[in-house]
Amino acid sequence: MHDPKIGMRNDISFALLKLTSQGKNVSVEDFVEQASQPQLAQANLRHLLKTRLISSTNGFLSMDASQRLGLAELLIQDGHDPTKVSRFLEWQEFEDFTNQALIRNGFRTVKHFVFKGYCGRREIDVLSWNDTFILAIDCKHWLRGLGGNRRESVAQAQAERVRALAKRSELLARAGVGDPSGRSIIPIILTLCNNSNGFVNGIPVVPISRLVSFLYGLSPIDDSILRIRIEVPGLQSRLL
Repeated sequence: MHDPKIGMRNDISFALLKLTSQGKNVSVEDFVEQASQPQLAQANLRHLLKTRLISSTNGFLSMDASQRLGLAELLIQDGHDPTKVSRFLEWQEFEDFTNQALIRNGFRTVKHFVFKGYCGRREIDVLSWNDTFILAIDCKHWLRGLGGNRRESVAQAQAERVRALAKRSELLARAGVGDPSGRSIIPIILTLCNNSNGFVNGIPVVPISRLVSFLYGLSPIDDSILRIRIEVPGLQSRLL
């Protein structure tokens, strides 16, 4: 049987995602008054405040990128279509959250790394590196779990982008990666859905809520992960 409290919580969650987009604040009083069931709305707001999925300051509600992504994930767990949920999220906040999580864990990053490969213009959503790893991340916040053929095609496209980048070692050095000799790039697919974890042809598919634990678990000797070797021209090639 459908629980009306869960339905009300979901309605409130969608409304909050909509009203707090682009850093906007909303008055608690106005929000509750507009709800079809004010008392239930207050109860659900208290729950969200307790779980820190929303903040309240001087009578106004606000949400940062981490909170908005957490609330979106909660909606997906309740059975809502990830494609519908992601419409309430800005593309930039998904990438910004990813970027900040990487920086907090000791990585340097470049968002929207655009380069020219032998087959034309390519772009890596987030290029990230530290002394051990170079990661090329494709942010797919709108996908429904990356199922079936779509999962394969997305992984293949990311692998092709990274192979093209691996042939442009001078661009990596210019970006600040340092000497790329002997190094490899790990292609990664990052999703909003928490049921998307796994591998596709050696490429990790990581839910954004598990990004930090994935980073902690990365091993330089894990041969189950695809690593694409960077091609560094020899001295003779550089002199020609």
